[in-house]
This record gives sequence, C-alpha cells and structure tokens, in this order.
Amino acid sequence: MTTARASLLLHAAALCGLLWCAPASAQQPAVRLQEQYTHTAWGALDTAPVDILNIAQTSDGWLWLATGTGLYRFDGRRYERMDSVEGHALLSSNVRTLYAPPEGGLWVGYRMGGGISYFHNGQARHFVAGQGLPSGAITSIARGPDGVLWVAARDGLARLDGDRFVTIGAEAGLPKRRARQVLFDRSGRQWVAMQAGIYSRADTRSPFQPAWPAGDLSSLSLAPDGTVWASDVDNYYRMQPSAPDGAAAAKPALAGNNMHYDRDGNMWLFRAGGMERRNAGSSDTAHQQDLSGGLPQSFFQDREGNVWIGTSAGLNRFRRNRLLTLPLQTIFNHPAIAPVNGGGVWAGDRIGALHALGPEGERRSVLSGHISALYRDPDGVLWAGNDDEVWSVDSGRVERYPLPPEARSYEVQAMSRAAGGGLWVSIVREGLYLLKNGEWQRQPALPLTTPGMADQFPTCLTDGGNGVLWAGYIRNHIVKLEGGTVTMYGAELGLELGNVLTMYRNSGQLWAGGERGVAWFNGERFVPLHGRKGETFRGVSGIAVTARGDLWLFGTEGLTRISAEQVALARRLQGHEVEYERFDAHDGLLGAASQLRPMPSLVLGDDGLLWMATANRINWIDPSRIVRNPVPPAVLVQGLAIGEQHYTPVQGLQLPKNTSSLRLDYTALSLSVPERVRFRYRLDGVDSDWQDPGTRRQAFYTNLDPGKYRFRVMAANEDGVWNLQEAQLDFSIPPTFIETAWFKVLCTVGVGLLLWIAYRLRLQHVTNQLRRGLEDRADERERIARALHDTFLQSVQGLMLRVQTLLKRLPPGGEAYQLVEKILNQADEVLAEGREQVSGLRKLASYQHDLPRLFSELGQQLREEHAADFALIVTGQLAGLKEPAGEHLYHIGREALLNAFRHSDACRIELELGYAQDYVTLQVRDDGRGISDEVLAAGELPGHWGLIGMRERAVKIDATLDLWCRPGLGTVVEVRAPAAAVYQRRRGALRRWLMREAA
Repeated sequence: MTTARASLLLHAAALCGLLWCAPASAQQPAVRLQEQYTHTAWGALDTAPVDILNIAQTSDGWLWLATGTGLYRFDGRRYERMDSVEGHALLSSNVRTLYAPPEGGLWVGYRMGGGISYFHNGQARHFVAGQGLPSGAITSIARGPDGVLWVAARDGLARLDGDRFVTIGAEAGLPKRRARQVLFDRSGRQWVAMQAGIYSRADTRSPFQPAWPAGDLSSLSLAPDGTVWASDVDNYYRMQPSAPDGAAAAKPALAGNNMHYDRDGNMWLFRAGGMERRNAGSSDTAHQQDLSGGLPQSFFQDREGNVWIGTSAGLNRFRRNRLLTLPLQTIFNHPAIAPVNGGGVWAGDRIGALHALGPEGERRSVLSGHISALYRDPDGVLWAGNDDEVWSVDSGRVERYPLPPEARSYEVQAMSRAAGGGLWVSIVREGLYLLKNGEWQRQPALPLTTPGMADQFPTCLTDGGNGVLWAGYIRNHIVKLEGGTVTMYGAELGLELGNVLTMYRNSGQLWAGGERGVAWFNGERFVPLHGRKGETFRGVSGIAVTARGDLWLFGTEGLTRISAEQVALARRLQGHEVEYERFDAHDGLLGAASQLRPMPSLVLGDDGLLWMATANRINWIDPSRIVRNPVPPAVLVQGLAIGEQHYTPVQGLQLPKNTSSLRLDYTALSLSVPERVRFRYRLDGVDSDWQDPGTRRQAFYTNLDPGKYRFRVMAANEDGVWNLQEAQLDFSIPPTFIETAWFKVLCTVGVGLLLWIAYRLRLQHVTNQLRRGLEDRADERERIARALHDTFLQSVQGLMLRVQTLLKRLPPGGEAYQLVEKILNQADEVLAEGREQVSGLRKLASYQHDLPRLFSELGQQLREEHAADFALIVTGQLAGLKEPAGEHLYHIGREALLNAFRHSDACRIELELGYAQDYVTLQVRDDGRGISDEVLAAGELPGHWGLIGMRERAVKIDATLDLWCRPGLGTVVEVRAPAAAVYQRRRGALRRWLMREAA
C-alpha cells in the first residue's frame, strides 16, 4: 500500500468516526454581513450624489437624500436633483436634515443660513430665523409622543406651536447654543444633545437636567431594550438621566461614532471608512463591512426593510438575501454536494476536505482524499469518488475500492445505485463501470454514431427503478439501460438539451437538464419545458422537486422555481409556457451552477432545504419560508417628451398641434429589487388591452390623431404584488385647422359641390348630345323625305304622266291598253306607299304606349289592300316602352306584316304582342305558303333587305329573332326582348329632379 493510499485510508477512518461519533458542536464563525445581505453601492461614477447627510422616505415611496450639494430623490434606479418640491422652490440647495411624517409631506432643514420648509399636498410653508426659529444649521427634526415637532439648530432648541416656532432655552435649563439632536425614549423622556453635554427631562413640562455621563457627547441612539446611547466621536456610552450614587468615571461600552438599530433590533455601528453589525440579542461582533472608502454619515431603513447608509462617497443599500450563503472560513474549490441523513449537506472539493454543513455553518470537518463526486444512495450510504478510488461509509464501516488500472488518474464523474446492490460509476474518458461485490466490470461502449465520441462516458446517472439506469451524455444523447437492452434518445425523440448535465427522478417522473434547457420524459419521448416569453432555462445542472410538487432548477441564470400548478399545466397542455420565479445575484447567489463537474449542483436535503453549489460557495434556501415583499410599489408618471421637449405631467396637459409621436416616462417606487419591477400600461383610445413592457420604464406612441387621451400604468414588485391604484395622466392633442371637424365638413361640402358641378356639366353635355342627336335624326329624316319627294316620287309621277300619255294613244280595250293600265295602277300603289313613307319620316311618332294602335291601323290598312284576314292579340299588362325600343319593335313587326300580306298568299295573319314581367314578345303568324328552305338557310333573300333589317333592329334592343316555317301552316316570326332593354322604368323623385334638364 502506498503512503498516499494509507493516508487516504486513515482519513476515511477518521471520517467514519466523525460522521457518527463527533458532536455537531464546534464554535461557528461569526456571520458576515455580506452572507446575509446584498450590498449595493452607488457613487459619483454612477451619477449618485455624494456627501449624504440625511435620508428619509415620504409616504408616497420616494427616497429623499439631503446632501451638501442639494436635495435628491431616488426611485431605486435613477437619481433626480430637486431644486423645488411640488412646484415650490427650496430656500437653499444646501440641505442638512429631513423628516417625513407618516401623514405625508416632507420637512427640509437647511445648513447654510438655517431655516426649515414643509412641503405637502402642493403647498409649502417656510420658516426662517427670527420668527421663533433659532439661527444656524438645522441638525435634527423629530416628533414627540404628543405629535409636536421639535427642531435642533445651531443656536438652540425649538418646537412648533401652531404656525410658528417657539425657542426653548435657559428658562428650561438648556444652554443657549449648539443643539445637535432630539430624541424621545419609550417612556416619553426627552433627550437633547447639546455642545455642553446630554440633557433630559421626564416630560415636556419639566426642566432639563444634565444627564450622565457628562462630556461633549452626541449621536444619541435608542436601543430596542429602551436604553439610550451617546457617542463622543470614538466611543459609545450608556446614558442615564442622572449620575448613579458613588459612580466612578464612565467607561465606553462600544467603539464607534454612530449607532443605529433596524426594526429587527440589529445594531449597525459606524466606524471610520466602514461599519459593523451585531445581531439582535447577541454580543458577537459582525465582520466589518467596507463602504467604498466613504465616511458613514446617515442611516435609514425603508418600509420594505432595506437598510440605507449614506456616506461621503455615495449611497449604500443592504438588502436581505433570500439565498443564504453558509458562513464558512473555508473557500471551496468546485465542491460536490450530497444530502446528510436527517438534514444538512455533505460538501467535498478538490482541496481534500469533506464537510458536514447546516444552515448555521460547518458542523464538522474531516480531512480525506480530494473529491470529484458525492452520492448518497437510497439506503443512506454515502459514496465518494476521485481520480484514484471510490469509497463508501455506512454505519461506521468504511469500504474502499481503488479504480481499475486503466482508469487511474481519471476522475469519477457520476455514481448511481445498481440493481442487486452494485454501484454504477462513470469515469471520465474511460466510460461506464459496474462495481459489484468489490469487482469492476467495464460496460461495452454504446453505439453512438456522433463523430468525435470516442471517449464515451456518462455526464450524469440516475436510477430508474426496477433495474433501469438512465445515463446522460454530451452532444444531446440520453441512454436507457434495462437488462441487456439499450435504448437511445436524441433529437428525433424530442431531446433538445445539447450536453446533458443532470437527470432527476421523482415519483416516477424523469427530468433532464442540459446546456440548452430542461425536458421531461412522457414514456415515449422527451418534451421540452419552456417559460414565459420563450425562456429555455439554460445550463441546468441541478433539479429538485419539493414535497408540495414545486420544480426547482439550478442553471447558469440562477435558481428557478416553477410551481406545481404550472408543472401540471405544462404536462397537460402541449406548448404551455410556464410562469416561473428567478433567484439570482439580487437574492444573494454567488456564482452559477457548474457546467462540467461536480454535479448535480442542486440537492434537496432531508430537512426540506435546498442546497446549491457554485464554484466556491454553497448557498441554501428554505422553499417553505421564502421571504416575500408584501409592499406594493407606488407608481407614477414622471413626464412626457416630444423629441427633445419635456413636459411636466400635470392633469389636462395640452400638447402642441401636429403632435403625432411622444414618449411617456413612468416609474415605480420599489427600492428592494427595482430591476425586477414589472409594469403594464395602456393608452385609452389607442390600446385595446394592457401592454406588457416588462421592466422598461418608458412607453412610446406614434401616429397619434388629435383628441383626448388617458395614459394608465400599473406596477408589481419583485414578488408580483401589483399596485392596483394605477397612475394616470390625461392629455390632449388639439387639432390643426385642417384636422378640425369644421374643416372636414367644409371639405365634404366642397367635394360634394365639385361633384355636383361636374355632374351638372356632364348632364348638360349629355343633354346637348341627346338634343343634337335628335335634331340630326330629324334633319336626316327630313332630308330623306325631301329627297324621296323631290326626286323619287317626282320622277315616278313624271314617269306615270308619260305612261298616261302612252295610254291615251293606245286603242281602248286592247291587250296593250289593259297592260299599261295595270302598270299605272301598280305605279299608283308605289306612289301612295312612297308618300306614306315620306309622311312617316316627317312624323316623329311615339312608340312608348301606341304600339297596339299602330299595329292595328297598319293591319287594317293592309287588310283592305290584300285579301287576307288580320287579328291583333295583346297579352299581359300594357306598359310604357323606351322610345328606341318601341320604334325598333314597331319596324320589325311592320316588316313582318308587310311580308306576310304581300308574299305569303295567306288567308289569315295574326300579330300577338305580349307584355310579360321579364320580357316583351312580338309574334307574327300566317297560314300561307311559307318560305323556301334556301332562304331560311341563308337568312335572307338575295336582293332583298327586309330580313337583314329586322335582325339588325333586334340586336339593338338585345332581342332574339326567330323565323321558322310550319309545314302546311305558314310562317312564324318571333321577337323576344328582355324587360331591362325595352321597359321604361319609373324614376324616383330625386332622379327625376336631377334628370329634369334631359327633357
């Protein structure tokens, strides 16, 4: 056995004895301030004020700072210099002290020149020296048990009596000058620190008496037990109203120059360049806390419990941590952790020490070999591994198992119990081994096809029950070993973790965490878990589920809590984004979860505490007792900006015309973790629902129309406590002239007028066109009539006269005489027809309502000239026809009647005129000889234009013209015209009025 191994064995034996024999009672190191509080400092480089002399918080939540360079207010994120309060100017920018009464408002005491101001509800009251107020700097403002305001100034003490101050001086037993501080203890006794010493009196009606010890003391402080303390710059003395009998010279009890107590009774003691804190009820001194080299000058605890200390170099905030760091003397080097049976946690690192730890700190420490992995199996046996061996401790028995020769110098990565009492061990680079009955069995390499996976070793292991082992690998692989069966899971089965860092099984549910997120196994595949707004929970190397079912994840972004209800929703609803709570450096976390080893980085202790390990620290949190901030943040609108122009947020603010884009600034007065304050806002008239900007403190709007708007904003603190009293700002954007309703009306009227003028012009143009068309048509008819009368008819008449002359020369009764006489009779008919046509051209007949009459007259005339019967049949309700349509129908019917009477040799001819709702029909029937097949096929008789003209007229009124012969029954000509083309619809009153000029 080598010396090193012998040493390790001795260490293990010592460990065994201490694990089960050593008491858990070593004296613990003092709790350091930074392990209980998060310290944040602001200085000149952070644009914070310096030389902070006094701090106060008004009832609206603002933190006010009195400095040598002016008055400031702070919302947790931004400092704002205040040369005026609520619109009223300060008497001086050199302020010394502040007091914020619980009913609201702010008292401001000035240093240079003295004086005091009170600002409340938009009003200001100023008091200056010579009006009952002592001269000189105001050093202290306090309120007595009876509500009276007391002021300490350079030249004395004064109280507020109604609307003026009354000086308290020699008549009450006080020196004339140099009052420094006023304090009332629990019994109502009044204490005053003067340059000559401390004075007190039982009540405000009694005279002051010198207190003990005497001397130039100041900085009065009231302890939780009711004792009063005072300092002589370097030391603190316990004060008494009078010297005790036979008292010797007073001795200082504490070293310090300013003492303060928080609401929990803890003492905060100022020292040059820093401070220290004593726990309530304890005499132990906390480690001194540096304050960035500044001289501490003021102390204040806000309503959320944060402690604020103002120094000559800036402002400091101490906020209680939710994640507590163990108070240890040792600094770890990447510790491995495992639960201790009964409560607490084991922690071991590469340096070589194993520690049993509890919330109070270190319980016991055992030197042993350096540790790369710790594991407690379900039977409570502790296993430890390093690059040389694996060893176990069980009920006082230590067993040691050197690594196989080929695995020496490679560290143990992970361990898990095997079925039948063995132990699965993952060794870096060498792979997976089974340790059983003291023998090592190397498992065959898995069939991973990913390039570069020659050194296949699991990064994490977990027992799946019933002999199942789950193993996680780099490059997004998880393997299930069950008996001799190997099942591999990768991207094709939902795995999206990248390098798998940890696995955790609880109540049969398997969880896995990796560099790219978290997933659970649903029995067939892995399902990724996502948080709101796409949160993926990166770098998770520790997972735990508490007794109430909450899921806790420890990763690179901090510790995350997901409630049992949200976990159930995520498992039930595919794609559900869970609500989560994040704990990080703002809550006291130092460092981040390990991304290589040791792992897991988070374990759940038997006592219900969660333990997490970072590179050099161990933090813990009690998930059942998380400190919450119950104070809802006050929220207010700070301003409105248009470009570079800023506006004060007064109600009813009227913005310039032509404003279309603006920015609204708002804030919330939550001072604990202002970085986590969440907002929601809406602009009535623009937003249909509340907008969620997260932590952003500005709202931007563009393309705004003129009108009245109301901006509303709400805020929630770091624990999601919403302030339901929303802040509001009403503002308006007046319209320009072209945006007013009158302008729109005028534009509408103008456009309407232009349309009316355009319509009238168009109507006039169309009317003129119609008139010209009618005139041209009438002129053309007259021209044709003149031409027919003056040329054709006259020529026919002349021809008839010559034939008449010829007839007179022929012998009567002869054949030639009869032939010429017959020709003259036919010429008379032609001449009569010509005159009739001329008469028709000159007469503009109305065809709208006269079609039946016209056809009746025409038929009777033709009946007299030809040996055929004629009948007119009218069906339907007679209706008015459009002028062109009636004319076309008439001429089509006339041509059909002429053809029937002249050429059909018919005995009976009928014309049927039908007025239907959807169409008008005109049908001419005869019982004559019909039309030859050649003419029907050609659609016309060569040299004749009657059928062609009928078809052309039918096309003009969208009508159909059918012509057919019935064998032995004559010919039928039928015209069918749609109602829309022929009927004259009655116009409405408005249209008749608009169209009146068309007549």
